Amino acid sequence: MDLEIKKKLFLESTKNKWESHAVLNPTVIKEKDIEHLIYRGVGHNNISCLGYAKIKDGKIIERDSEPLVCPTEKYEKKGVEDPRITKVGNKYYLLYTGFNGKNAWIAYAVSKNLRDWRKKGIISPHISVKEARKLVKIKKYRDKWWHQEIYGSRICLWDKDAVLFPEKINGKFVMLHRFLPDIQIVKFKDFSDLQDNNFWRDYIKDLSEGEDKVSLYRRYKWESEHIGAGSVPIKTKKGWLLIYHGVELIKGNFFVDNYNHFLYDIKGFFHKLKNKRLPLVYHAGAALLDLKKPETEITRLMRPLFSPKLDWEKQGDINNVVFPEGAIVDKDKLKIYYGCSDTRIGLAELNFKRLMKKLESKGGE
Repeated sequence: MDLEIKKKLFLESTKNKWESHAVLNPTVIKEKDIEHLIYRGVGHNNISCLGYAKIKDGKIIERDSEPLVCPTEKYEKKGVEDPRITKVGNKYYLLYTGFNGKNAWIAYAVSKNLRDWRKKGIISPHISVKEARKLVKIKKYRDKWWHQEIYGSRICLWDKDAVLFPEKINGKFVMLHRFLPDIQIVKFKDFSDLQDNNFWRDYIKDLSEGEDKVSLYRRYKWESEHIGAGSVPIKTKKGWLLIYHGVELIKGNFFVDNYNHFLYDIKGFFHKLKNKRLPLVYHAGAALLDLKKPETEITRLMRPLFSPKLDWEKQGDINNVVFPEGAIVDKDKLKIYYGCSDTRIGLAELNFKRLMKKLESKGGE
């Protein structure tokens, strides 16, 4: 069953200083007939803020000239990045990546009106990657995290791609997040739990294949390097629909493939070279998670939901990237807002029921 996906370029940078270089990686929430889009804007100083736009009937009816959220704290002095917005009860929660130039943490802010945001701090482990590698039992995590340790022994374990479920499950908040290379899940009674390093030490120590702390593992070739949560999960009768991203190395001939993997594995000075040259492709994927136990995968698409194909998706600051972060159901359509090569924002639309049928048919096998 083929899915017809309509794509269009939706949002580009402006002359506003804070978003003059790029706009990317948007989150969205719908209230009545209005879609509220919060996106990442980058100025020519390479510092990220968050911008706001209001959408009705597929058209932008309002777009702020000033940023909604900007760096104000030390832990985010180089940028507030990659937002995801969720409403739980009568409160809005904005999860984002705070970057201080070396460390990337999940931070959060709260609001009651979508306009006035109160920052509440970091909710990622403040634990060095060196310590985390000693705590974790699984070799694949130690190996992946080793690449971060190259930047220095005091670098914290990077935690990104956090999304909060739109309701509590068994009385607890549920959050997806990403320690490379998989999508993990954490359940907690209060956000203060996540600000306790001992909580995270126990969590990392118990992170294993048999535990209920991982929602999705890498499975297919197109997601073979790593995966990360995209949009806030959408509740359906069949399970939580998760739109996520999967990353693979561009395939070449035997010598190119081995060279790419060599770049990925080497240490020291060449690590920076690797970051600039490693030929990765970011795809969008779709999966269903169990409603009561979202750490359990029901199914996922065998192939990408969509990939960078158009010039405005393929070319930018980081080529060959589609990065979905916002998804809503609008009547019979699923609308997915996504970043394109870290430079602009696209919109993909497809039939929601057809996607669900494809997922239910064993991922389109």
